[in-house]
Amino acid sequence: MTSTVELEFRHPLGHYMQKFVPQDSIISGNLLPMYPYGVEIYLFIDTVIFPVAGDWTISWTHCCRNGAIQNLSNPLSESMRLQTKINVDMASVNSSPFFLVPAAIFLPLNTPWQYNPLPFDPDGDSLHYSLDQPLDDINKYCAGYTAPSSDPNNTFSLDPVTGTISWTANQLGNFVASILVEQYRNGVLVGEVRRDMQFIVVNPSLGFPLWANLSTLPKDLNNNYSFDLTEGQGFKLEMIAAHTFSSRKVFMDAYSEIFRIPQNNASFTTSTIANTNKLMGTFTWQPTKADIRKQPYLVVFRASDKYFTDDKSIKLNVTATVGTPELNSENKFSLYPNPAENMVHLDFTGATAQTVSLDVYTLNGQKVIAEMNLEAINGRNIFVLNTADWNPGSYLIRITDSNGINHNKMLMVK
Repeated sequence: MTSTVELEFRHPLGHYMQKFVPQDSIISGNLLPMYPYGVEIYLFIDTVIFPVAGDWTISWTHCCRNGAIQNLSNPLSESMRLQTKINVDMASVNSSPFFLVPAAIFLPLNTPWQYNPLPFDPDGDSLHYSLDQPLDDINKYCAGYTAPSSDPNNTFSLDPVTGTISWTANQLGNFVASILVEQYRNGVLVGEVRRDMQFIVVNPSLGFPLWANLSTLPKDLNNNYSFDLTEGQGFKLEMIAAHTFSSRKVFMDAYSEIFRIPQNNASFTTSTIANTNKLMGTFTWQPTKADIRKQPYLVVFRASDKYFTDDKSIKLNVTATVGTPELNSENKFSLYPNPAENMVHLDFTGATAQTVSLDVYTLNGQKVIAEMNLEAINGRNIFVLNTADWNPGSYLIRITDSNGINHNKMLMVK
């Protein structure tokens, strides 16, 4: 990789600049974690003074694309053109959006898969996501582009609310696509960025990571995983990832603008589940009054085995507290799904951070779980219970905390 890249700056009124932007010497050349085959990252940083205000297109070109790409008609004759558009206003600040989640490279054949680049704008401008075609030249698409080959039941598509790409690839090989992110301020388009990506579909001969508790997470009307939070109330969510091969290790990470909030109190930690190849990730956050907004916050959880990745997006809706929550009622915790099969979420709200005790009985009095300790934060806690070994039937779930004992019934079906 060269120590500089040449950027072109174009203005619709004919203004034109060229600039060689130097490589950052600290980050550039380092290997990206969790990626095979030594994938490196390079960062180029400079300060640019624009001679006039208005809409500028900034672009970089590299010749040529990988000849193995299957959804372009002649990739070796196509350049890779990366460009961004920004509105230069001498009276205000405009920061370009950027992507919080690293790119994904490999994905398994004939396997439902998701990826979310999670674009973020430091200025709080509205972002609109869409799939676009790769570029060969400024504002010029590559010839012969077709959508990546897909299972008809899960075609290559993007959720306009979360920005998540879903895809079941049904053909081995290399495919390209671009994510276009348009930036709006007060309803006016003020910029755009794009991520040009090459996906490599391979046989999952060594298995792949997967999520163990997604089927039991609550969803909104648009079929997105979603939780409603109130300001001042803590939130704790447990996510579990595993691997289709019991001998393979799985890793997990979390990405969100929440971690960039000044003086934020969000955290993410991981821990192995004893005697399994499963990993538990725990996300905690206590939104404040300043975090209230109409637009949901997104947290992207990524499971990886250092080869394949799989992303899951969770919406967090923060609203103002209305009245005083009743924390002493017998319904202070709920269970879902109910009836349950292999896993259930225990949704517990507590007035203080504390250790609560969980007991599970059959209706004839047999103990299934005895005095399991759960570390609860002040606020809403989403714990995961593995019920795969429980027999079909009805169970009594008992929570003991500083306020006493509370019960709920649950039905297990197989």
